[in-house]
Amino acid sequence: MKNWALWYRTFGEPEGVVRLEANELEPLKPGLIRVRMSISPINPSDLIPMTGAYGHRVRPPLVAGYEGVGTVTEAAASAPHLVGKRVLPLRGIGTWQHHVDCDPAWAVPVPDDIDDHLAARAYINPLAAFLMTRMWNPAGKRVLVTAAGSTCAGLLAQWALTLGAREVIGIHRSPEHRPLLRRHGITPIEASDAVEVAMQARGADLAFDAVGGTLASGVLDAMRKGALFVSYGLLSAAMYSVSERGPTPSRFHVRDQLEGLAPAPWQQWFLEMWPLLRQSYLPEIRSFPMADWREALTLFRTPGRRFKPVLSFA
Repeated sequence: MKNWALWYRTFGEPEGVVRLEANELEPLKPGLIRVRMSISPINPSDLIPMTGAYGHRVRPPLVAGYEGVGTVTEAAASAPHLVGKRVLPLRGIGTWQHHVDCDPAWAVPVPDDIDDHLAARAYINPLAAFLMTRMWNPAGKRVLVTAAGSTCAGLLAQWALTLGAREVIGIHRSPEHRPLLRRHGITPIEASDAVEVAMQARGADLAFDAVGGTLASGVLDAMRKGALFVSYGLLSAAMYSVSERGPTPSRFHVRDQLEGLAPAPWQQWFLEMWPLLRQSYLPEIRSFPMADWREALTLFRTPGRRFKPVLSFA
């Protein structure tokens, strides 16, 4: 049997280095489970490593993709109960392929009432938002999020309100995001309006920034000294400047939280996240067959897009 997968064997722009390849499906190794993938989303965290940005810890050749959902078709003697169950095959090899082999200790069972479209996106962005709102409690605070049209920032904003934030301000780039932000109780501010951004930042108690660059620098310069500023991404590909009169930034990366983590707390995080995800809004998906991965990337790079591109392995 052939296993079709999207590989990158060298660093470069994804459109130039990703290749669809078919290789023989090897026998399942002892202690693992085999998952027949259903769908897998496209995230910045899938594409950035291909460019070599994390070359110190990510080395091709590799199958792309970090999250997705599928059904267990084979299992080690220690996990026969997982056969036929839907799981998230995480913390193993790339998910942009028909079959993923992974350690059952890290495979996350999916509740029956969670559909594939939600389950496939339950790791990268939700886990980051979940952990950040627990490390920096938004209750009673005036919260500011940048890149408010993105999935992670959207969840941060929604969950901050759920956890008792006084107000959430969402800084966005595309005007298409404004109506949706308002619908979810988030005050929209355009990133290009530097005066309004600074005014809102002055009154913020807690900021979550995914952009960096001049936007983050402006927010940091305007925020008061005792406020909290959390940097969890650099979508602008530029570092921010730290102002002496503003807060000292805190840095967040999910991988820092995973170092030395045991399977039990890992599984517990998802048990606590499923109820939050059930009541949260995520963008609608647009599905692309695996062979149409280039079209999926085109949609992913479209400014102001309202759909999440996902790869289908049916």
